[in-house]
Amino acid sequence: MRKYRTVIIGMGRMGRTRYDAMKKHGGFDVVGVCDSNEELLSDYDINRYGDWKCCIDQEQPEVVAVCTVNAVIPSVVCYGLEKGCHVFAEKPPGRCLEDALLMRDALGRCEGQVLKFGFNHRYHYGVIEAKSLIDSGFLGEVVAARGVYGKAGDLRRQEWRNDISIAGGGILLDQGIHMLDLLRYFVGDFTLVEGFTENLVWKNAAGEDTAFVTLKTDSGKVATMHSSAIQWKHKFDLDITCTEGYIALNGLLTSTQSYGEERITYYKRDLELKSGKLGNPTEYTMCFDEDRSWDFEIAEFYDAVSGKRSLVNGTVDDAVAVMELIDRVYGKRTAP
Repeated sequence: MRKYRTVIIGMGRMGRTRYDAMKKHGGFDVVGVCDSNEELLSDYDINRYGDWKCCIDQEQPEVVAVCTVNAVIPSVVCYGLEKGCHVFAEKPPGRCLEDALLMRDALGRCEGQVLKFGFNHRYHYGVIEAKSLIDSGFLGEVVAARGVYGKAGDLRRQEWRNDISIAGGGILLDQGIHMLDLLRYFVGDFTLVEGFTENLVWKNAAGEDTAFVTLKTDSGKVATMHSSAIQWKHKFDLDITCTEGYIALNGLLTSTQSYGEERITYYKRDLELKSGKLGNPTEYTMCFDEDRSWDFEIAEFYDAVSGKRSLVNGTVDDAVAVMELIDRVYGKRTAP
């Protein structure tokens, strides 16, 4: 396996997660790490930097992993691409649609480079099984979806996510973006977008604590989403309605284990009462006890960088599309 000379910019929780996944994969030779907080670099026995531009210039990497705060992501991504590097960047792709478009333009000026964004929810086992089931045609065609993604957010804390100038938005951009990406993944591209954001509990917070969104495709497929920082009990639910059945994704395996057991349940339409239970058909459930999403995501990035296969998930077009949806919702936002 060829190893690519790699640096990681931003060594907070996500930087550490990507470092572990890259080391586990084996195809990335991480030669430098960078963070403005020196304490976050103390555990790494490799070259350490406080300035990301200096890190890239000095190490001359082939791959740059960008795990910084939202406001810095576009600058590091564009600089890495300009230097001829392949780039893996965390979500969200900047603070706004303009940031995402800036990075797409930068990639357009490159030849043969890969830019991937970290939408790791696509790699959870439940999502993988749901996509396989839908693609098989067993349950017919997807016609509607409904997602709820919520957590207990403390918007009183003095951290960068609660600073609009750095984060760009509230719960919709920070967490809801994952659900919007999954809705696009399962339903398709949306042309009609209606939604609003509110501060229902954290009245003085800069970013919203609640977002409701309704989406519709040109062909009439519909999706709805509720993104919440005031769920109090962490929650992930995604219901997918098909012409011949129904899929329910419930729970999500995370490092905190706070979203409950990850499982997928599906039902086949049974109007002929073959099961003898109208409205309560036979259900089939799969449960998962392992989260390999970080590994699968890095593996796809490596395969794209090495030319083994084209990038499918987390493309710059995915990033622009989901940021356009968020931008349209924020255009109707009530000022905090």
